Amino acid sequence: MYQGSCSSRVLSSFVQVKMSLTGRTALVTGFGGGMGSAIALSLAEAGCRIVGTDRSVSDTVKQNMEKIKEISGQDALFFECDLLNRESIDHLCSTIASKVPSGIDILVNNAGCFERCTMDEKTPESWDKELAINLTAPFLLSKNFVISMKKKGWGRIINMSSVVGLLSYPLTIGYCASKTGLVGLTKAIAAEMAPHGVTCNAICPYFVDTPIIQPVLDALKRETGASREESMENIRNTYPTKKFTTTKQIGDYVVFLCSPAADNMTGLATPCDGGYSIV
Repeated sequence: MYQGSCSSRVLSSFVQVKMSLTGRTALVTGFGGGMGSAIALSLAEAGCRIVGTDRSVSDTVKQNMEKIKEISGQDALFFECDLLNRESIDHLCSTIASKVPSGIDILVNNAGCFERCTMDEKTPESWDKELAINLTAPFLLSKNFVISMKKKGWGRIINMSSVVGLLSYPLTIGYCASKTGLVGLTKAIAAEMAPHGVTCNAICPYFVDTPIIQPVLDALKRETGASREESMENIRNTYPTKKFTTTKQIGDYVVFLCSPAADNMTGLATPCDGGYSIV
């Protein structure tokens, strides 16, 4: 009797979380990437209307829009935006304001860039690029969309940081600096927006098998001669769980952070790294 009742409550809670975002509109940056795709699809499954942005309309973008239509019965919106360009960001925000008068309820700052090199090899141009995309763009988008969130008394900002935003790591100086800054930005937004019903949290993965890790695999091949499969296996073995975090797990965690279950959770920077950051 008790076990059945408990199971029913767990199932009911799970269903509520999965469909708790019906009527909400979510903007996902880096919509055409592996992480952005998974996040957008998980949010669509939870009932969100999806607005995606990326540098261009890729095949992945088109596929995502088709999948979202199949999942939710709603058409996703997509707008091109160069997050290196502040005028492009301003144009994105004004376009969304005209196309989505009700405003953005959930902002997922997922887009990112990464270069693996030594500090003396790092160029000022590469440094500026990583800070612009990984830190400045999330600030500018949050600054814009938090206005309507405050008026509604409800909003969710999710910043995709990294385990290197919590730990130091060699050969990633620009990425480490920008992702650490993103954790600080997350906490500052969370503190300021807490009285307004707006939460802000960061997710900090280690390696997830998406295109952004390709520069690391290329460098490891040059340095050690290891194949992609060998490098991935070596990286996997640094996880205490011996398992990579999947893009689907990241997407579902985003949904959880936007659900009623996480209404009082804000300012978090959560490692999703198979225990890597605890050893």
